[in-house]
Amino acid sequence: MRDLVLVLIVLVPITATVCFGAETTSTGGDVLATVGTNRITREMLDHIIATIPEDKRVPFLTPDGRKKLLEEVVSLMLFAEAAKAEGIDKEPASRTRLDYVQREYLASEYLRRRLAQNPLVTEDELKNFYLDHKAEFKPPEEIKARHIVVKTEQQANKILGQLKEGADFAELAKKNNIDPTAATGGRLESPDGREWLPKGRVFEASFDHLLFKIPKGQIGGPFKTQFGWHVLKVDDRRQPEIQSLPQVRSMIRNRLEDQKRIETEKKWTEELKKSIPVTIK
Repeated sequence: MRDLVLVLIVLVPITATVCFGAETTSTGGDVLATVGTNRITREMLDHIIATIPEDKRVPFLTPDGRKKLLEEVVSLMLFAEAAKAEGIDKEPASRTRLDYVQREYLASEYLRRRLAQNPLVTEDELKNFYLDHKAEFKPPEEIKARHIVVKTEQQANKILGQLKEGADFAELAKKNNIDPTAATGGRLESPDGREWLPKGRVFEASFDHLLFKIPKGQIGGPFKTQFGWHVLKVDDRRQPEIQSLPQVRSMIRNRLEDQKRIETEKKWTEELKKSIPVTIK
């Protein structure tokens, strides 16, 4: 459904062209459906699919995907014809909007094609950015930790005393913990179930600060939160290695391309103003 919603962006200018007076250029190929006097051909569907971004296109290459896309086109055309029957297409605001939608699509397609001919980011630029910003790709420190949550500070201090006398943390957690982690001996996990917890990524700031101050193998607390009084233990800690260029290449490329696209579009805008008169009052 999410991919089909995305296609609405592609279909709007096409539907506007077909249903509001202009002739469609997608007349070739087998006729797959008709809506009023409008024909939806196999070629038209191919053109729509080709316009969908590559990373979203795959679902529409299957017979089932093409069928769903055809249903979307039919649905859009039906609503457009209904709007036309009510005279919405004659309203000044509608005409302005329809004209703008088509121009918006044409501008986007022009930029897409021109950018495709001029790669924005080279491999050398990727490598240089990585080397110049290597510190940014150093993951945060991670720990494995446990906690015991009880209702009162007195209970928490009692548990601390037992731990100092050599009691097993996991066993005490199973017996005393009012938190669901009691079943796992108080083991803390990230939302996706990982035992290694990255600094600053999982917990509320004050809890995170206290937890990461505790040395490996040591106990901390008691510490009060809205859930109760916590006794904490850090079982292990590590500093992951800096991510390699292959691991972050896509992220770097997206960042650099976004920056360069803005600069390039501004440059091309100024170039086009030299050949196409522009007056702003």
